[in-house]
Amino acid sequence: MQKDQLGERQKLKRLEILLAAEKEARSREWFEGKVPSRDEDKEEAAKDLLQIGLTEKVEGYLQQHPHPFRLTARGRAFLENVRARIGENDNINWQRLNEIEFPSS
Repeated sequence: MQKDQLGERQKLKRLEILLAAEKEARSREWFEGKVPSRDEDKEEAAKDLLQIGLTEKVEGYLQQHPHPFRLTARGRAFLENVRARIGENDNINWQRLNEIEFPSS
């Protein structure tokens, strides 16, 4: 039971990060789970998304680009698929989170 809860919480964090990267609305500290307080689940989810290729770090962060992470083409396609499966009027139905399957690599 605890493993399932952790899995759903990790899915929630991953999806939260993907949506923030799509909107380019958060700081590097937020993605790293340091704002407003340390969030190890968010930090782990951000690393996972980089590793599986759904997000990427932005070169020249702060100097040339105000946002530290962005979606890759694969990440955009993944979010479009999520919205098609569990979306309602371009919003995500968070109660159906368990239906999302994240790629492993």
